Amino acid sequence: MLKIRWIIIFLTISISSIGQDTIYIGVINDRMIEESVLGSELQSQIEIEVEQLLQHRFNIAFNYYSLVQDGAIRPEQFDLAYANNDIVISNGTVSSDLASKRDSYPKPTIAGFILDAELQGLTKTNNGTSGVSNFAYLESPYDLKRDIDLLYRLSPFKHLVIASPPNALTDDIFIDALFSKFLSDKDVEIENVRYGSDITSWVAGHDNEQHAVYVLPYLGNDPNYIKSLFDLLNNTYKIPTVALLGEEYLQAGALAGYEIDKNFRKIPRRLAISILKILEGTNPSELSVEMETFGETLLINMATARSIGIYPDFDLMGDAKLLNLVKEDGVGTISIQQVIAEALNNNLELKIEKTDIDISDTEINIAKSDLWPQLDVTSSLSQVDETTALTYQGAQGRTNWFVTGGLSQVIFSEPALANITIQKLLKESEEQDLMQVQMDIIVDVANAYMNILLAKNNLDIQSQNVDRNKENYDIAKAKEAIGYTGASDINRWTAELANANIELNNAYANLRQAKFLLNQLLNRPVDQPFDTEDITLEQSMLLIADRRSQFIDNYGELEKFADFLVDFSKTRLPSLEKIDLGLRVEERLQKSRKRALYLPSVGMQGNANRLLGKYYLPSGIPSIETGTTWNLSVAASIPIFQGNRRTNLIQQSKLSILQLQDTRKNVENQLELRIRSNMEVVGASFSRMELSNTAAEASRKNYEIVRDAYSSGQANITTLIDAQNNALATQLAANNAVYNFVLDFLILERSIGFFNFLATPEQRDDFFIQVRDYITNN
Repeated sequence: MLKIRWIIIFLTISISSIGQDTIYIGVINDRMIEESVLGSELQSQIEIEVEQLLQHRFNIAFNYYSLVQDGAIRPEQFDLAYANNDIVISNGTVSSDLASKRDSYPKPTIAGFILDAELQGLTKTNNGTSGVSNFAYLESPYDLKRDIDLLYRLSPFKHLVIASPPNALTDDIFIDALFSKFLSDKDVEIENVRYGSDITSWVAGHDNEQHAVYVLPYLGNDPNYIKSLFDLLNNTYKIPTVALLGEEYLQAGALAGYEIDKNFRKIPRRLAISILKILEGTNPSELSVEMETFGETLLINMATARSIGIYPDFDLMGDAKLLNLVKEDGVGTISIQQVIAEALNNNLELKIEKTDIDISDTEINIAKSDLWPQLDVTSSLSQVDETTALTYQGAQGRTNWFVTGGLSQVIFSEPALANITIQKLLKESEEQDLMQVQMDIIVDVANAYMNILLAKNNLDIQSQNVDRNKENYDIAKAKEAIGYTGASDINRWTAELANANIELNNAYANLRQAKFLLNQLLNRPVDQPFDTEDITLEQSMLLIADRRSQFIDNYGELEKFADFLVDFSKTRLPSLEKIDLGLRVEERLQKSRKRALYLPSVGMQGNANRLLGKYYLPSGIPSIETGTTWNLSVAASIPIFQGNRRTNLIQQSKLSILQLQDTRKNVENQLELRIRSNMEVVGASFSRMELSNTAAEASRKNYEIVRDAYSSGQANITTLIDAQNNALATQLAANNAVYNFVLDFLILERSIGFFNFLATPEQRDDFFIQVRDYITNN
């Protein structure tokens, strides 16, 4: 400890002796600055921050060194830096890694880019410092493990490629150790591939099965390189990517990442502050190595998701900022998953609910404020008559200026503590409300999307019906031309064609209205053009119902499936969780009311008064100066008798708890009724869908037979129109049957709190296994 003090004194004397002489700061970059766009930006930011912070106290000059030259690492650059500078900082992963491995530090040294202190052999004292004389480092503000976990969640991979610049670290062993540490619980191969020819050749030689790429910063000076790399990964090989540099790389084509600008910009500022403290006499060994980071927003590039066919799950979409949801030309196609993602991001009702949560946060802070000191100051100017002024004997005049200050502090207050806990529980309750609204929005948006598919199919059917009427009108005209039929058939087909066109126009209007509704739910301009994904109602049915349709094809399976869903829903539904939170609120309130019978409220209060000015003293009375008067007290209070109010409050809480318990049972019963009723509806819809398809196919064949008969004169117009109308009606009914089945299934999923088509593959497999095990064992 004595040695450190002498070092500090020596540094202080040395720096003081410099006075206004120039302070030389050596910046060791990983490579030539003209070869690195990112390095150049960081270097400029370091210069700006240091000069802004120190320019009025010190003359600052920078010297720059490149650790990597001609493809080789040159450690002697540190010796040059120490020989010609007062302070040395490393501006890169290579230089920071080498700096951390030195045996001694002749000059104050800061390693600015330490990716993993533990793996790089660095320790941290209990005070959060390096403990090494003349050496400080900055812990990484980036959460690489979080990025890797995100990438694995988006697409579970077996082979992870780390895309990194040449000589990004001292060797590949470090990268392998670093990312192996993050993936220690998974069976994953890790390969470090350098930018340039290495990564291009690697991509060309591998297929995309269960591969993923984590993209570290590109340090080269080709502005188009990263975009071309993502174009290759996305469009040709369909490989998912997560980028360390967040939005910049997402705009170039990465699938996901986090906004890191705030934390990235903290590094130059932190280096500047550390340099200032060193110049003021602080040994670098006493500088904190910890970096406070801001919360970072998850970003997901939906354009890339569409391109590679990998979409985030429901939870990720709810938490993320979604980029490129709609193509720039405004007429792109969108899938049902994209629609739901956009709704979760933009829907006004959801934004209102999220604001309620923010309001709950303020309620918590307001509750906490009761435990903080309360300070108030009052200034007053008073006027008294001369007789009263005489009684003050010179201590006050006829006009007096007073200042009074009051301070109070709660030492212990059970109601205040209970209020904080209750407000936190109420916030959780608001979060459950948000989940309910999210589920409702999913059903509404999915219903609106399916309604567009239904309207498109209906439009196609009505268009086919117009074509049929035109065809039959032509047949009637041909028959009239040879005298086989009269004008009555022509007139009838003219009327039928007009009616068919009316229905076609109505179908088109219905489609536009359906799109308007979806735009409204997505908080878009109502008339914004778009198109749905090229998917049929039948394909959407398979997407939503998935393998579970096998559990509803007979009443025996249907009943067992309903039993499983009743049990499954009880652990997932926000409505039940909200009641449970209400119970916890009442239980905490009851506990507080019971404690009020024997726990006092303890507080401290103080006041100070001072006469700042007295004017117009009575004549002949000498002025007497008075000082500040003050008082300080600590008080404890406990109600003794309040007309049985406290006892009644406790009884009220007990009744409220019993009421909530009964409410929970009632809600459980209602939920079971809803699930079982919805299951019956789904079962009926499923059978109706198959029967409707059978009827539509039979009616189509019948129409074709009758039409041929009419054409050959073996059937009259009434029979053909009846067959045609029947074919139209059954085709529309089959179309509606699929739509109703999908909607019924969505409502069923809402009633159990689980949307299969938004779940991850692992969640879907787990659900299917649970169902199969339940049905097998019951």
